[in-house]
Amino acid sequence: MGKSELTTEERFLKEGDLAGGIPPVDVHDPVMHKLGLAAILPVEGESALLQTLPPRGGAPKVMRRVETEASLGAGRKSFLRSPAKGWVAALLVLVLLGGGYIQFSGELGEWAGAKFQYRVLPYKPIPLTNSGAMIVKSKYPLTPGKGLPQETKPSKEDELFQLKFKKGYNTIEKLFPGEYATFVVKGGGEKEESLLGLHCPPIMLKDYSVYNTTVEKYKAPGLNKSEYLPDGYVLEQAIIIPSFIKIDEVVQPTGENEIDLGDKFRMVWRKEKPENIAYNSSLLVYKKGKINVKISASRFDESKPAESLMWTKTTKVENIEIGGKQLIYLETSSNEDIDLGFKNRLVWADPEAKIIYNLSVVQEKSELTKDEIIRIAASMMK
Repeated sequence: MGKSELTTEERFLKEGDLAGGIPPVDVHDPVMHKLGLAAILPVEGESALLQTLPPRGGAPKVMRRVETEASLGAGRKSFLRSPAKGWVAALLVLVLLGGGYIQFSGELGEWAGAKFQYRVLPYKPIPLTNSGAMIVKSKYPLTPGKGLPQETKPSKEDELFQLKFKKGYNTIEKLFPGEYATFVVKGGGEKEESLLGLHCPPIMLKDYSVYNTTVEKYKAPGLNKSEYLPDGYVLEQAIIIPSFIKIDEVVQPTGENEIDLGDKFRMVWRKEKPENIAYNSSLLVYKKGKINVKISASRFDESKPAESLMWTKTTKVENIEIGGKQLIYLETSSNEDIDLGFKNRLVWADPEAKIIYNLSVVQEKSELTKDEIIRIAASMMK
């Protein structure tokens, strides 16, 4: 896929991780995918699905069928099913009857209040800004061979150019540690070629309180600390991602800012002024073993009409509603033909602030459940 088709977050996860040194989501489907508990709420006017997050490892103790006024008729009441030893069997009966269900599980912690519930809804775009921009899944699913770059072996000339570009970047890194610069590497062949480079290193932090202070200092979009984390997960890293407000590709040599890279390659550079730097993204990385949970906040580029989400024909895409707030949940299957860069993903927005939030679980062998992922996100929504 070309860079222009990736979102800011996806570009960072694919490229920024490397720069930052970080190891590069229908109840009427066939019996809920053979009781895998996948669920999509029926359309308005049919039975509704409402779930309460169960305690860790726990199964729902009571299920109550809820029907809307349209399906019940005036004056009718829902009925309560008593606890059953085989809750999956009871659920199967409800599915076959065409009803939805509620799961009750008791207290879930101080952050969640008395009972935390979420609804599973059919996918639909959700508002990103008050001006009408939306978060949508891309119009067409990705398929092998379409929208993906074709791998070709680079020529010797290309390999040499890459080596010189890397040498140029390393030189700038030594000249401006922790600072920002623009540079251009130029080749001296028959037809002179040049490549623009940006030195814009992320701010890497380990402590959440320091991250919070730094976010305020640079006016970056911040993230609340997750008040719920599954056992074993700890904050591994906090990152604030700078970017250039304006990129002027014309870098003229002035005085000593031209460097000979050898083999007729040279580099010119320009140190960027602080007023040309914006801090529009930040990221928290929670880790347990090799499993990473990445949560980001990014300001939306208002020149774009929408934020497009990648998916394939086997990716589950649905909406989650938490206290009236809409999120989009994506979950890849075990037989994906294309690596989307995540196993599970939750996306939501703050239309007032024009900020997009992303929660992604990258590793395929992650043991995190859908409920746990939703809990993590919900515990950050204050």
